[in-house]
Amino acid sequence: MPEVHHLIIAYAAPPASDAAAARHGSFAGPLPPLPTLQRWLARATPHAQHDGSPWSLTPPHEHALARALGWTVVDGQLPWAAWHAGVVEVGCAWLWPCAWQAGIDQITIIPPQALDLRAQESAALRDAFASYAASDGIELRGDDPLRWLARGALFDEWASASLDRVAHRRADGWWRDAGRHPAARALLRLLNEAQMLFHDHPVNTARAARGVLPINGLWVSGAGRWNGHGPTPAQASVRLVDDLTAPATQGDASSWAAAWVRLDEALLAPWLAAAEAHGQPRWLTLCGERGWRSWRLDPGAPAPPPPRRHWRDLWNRLRGQPRPATQPPFDWWSGL
Repeated sequence: MPEVHHLIIAYAAPPASDAAAARHGSFAGPLPPLPTLQRWLARATPHAQHDGSPWSLTPPHEHALARALGWTVVDGQLPWAAWHAGVVEVGCAWLWPCAWQAGIDQITIIPPQALDLRAQESAALRDAFASYAASDGIELRGDDPLRWLARGALFDEWASASLDRVAHRRADGWWRDAGRHPAARALLRLLNEAQMLFHDHPVNTARAARGVLPINGLWVSGAGRWNGHGPTPAQASVRLVDDLTAPATQGDASSWAAAWVRLDEALLAPWLAAAEAHGQPRWLTLCGERGWRSWRLDPGAPAPPPPRRHWRDLWNRLRGQPRPATQPPFDWWSGL
């Protein structure tokens, strides 16, 4: 594995108290102390940024990763499944076993990471569904207990929302363009068959006895063909960090803050020390719900000059008015 020169941190921006507030960038609690991050940002220079939409099918961290890999970014059409599997020029997608919770007027998607989904349960459901998928030319493989690798022409140009976009949220808005795809009828029918198959499956009978939610639906993401261009996962010097994803998508601000502190100490601190020791440039990209910002650090280079003071600050100093005892915090997360 090559040395990591670029870290992309998903959901680095503070989470909001609820999904609606999250999409408008409000925060429900204070930022935790992150000394390594603040030291990094004080020494690094802004490199690039992306201002997107909280309703894009591709979340900012996937957008940033695709850009770092040299891909052309098309919303909802980044072939992550094929790339991770090393499959070239074949339509692939991930099928995520989920819990679809029906409310009064909406369906909420609970992702497999929050469902205590065991490997044998996932394998049993996948094997049961495999014959249905094969009838539509889809081959299923056990890519991971939490996701299945599906190969088939139905996924060639399928546009889909990332699971991170729909996790713990209502699903209806994320199907908005699905009906336009030529394969939509066949794929949606197949997903409906999965729901009916899973309803009375022995796996869900056993899960009910354990007191956990049933696996009663699938979510499709990471679809498309990978052309083989750019680094493979084993060759890439960029790493996507998703430690903050689960608490952020669940709106758990305290757990998100605790996870950030752990990242600051266990990941950023040694990474910054390695950058200083080796003298090679490093990039750090922080992502939120809407966009991302990237900074470049050149070890050994002088720190960037402080921002110019606003004319009102200079005017107040000339008038003899005291400066504030503390400077306002650096709102690196603003706009993410």
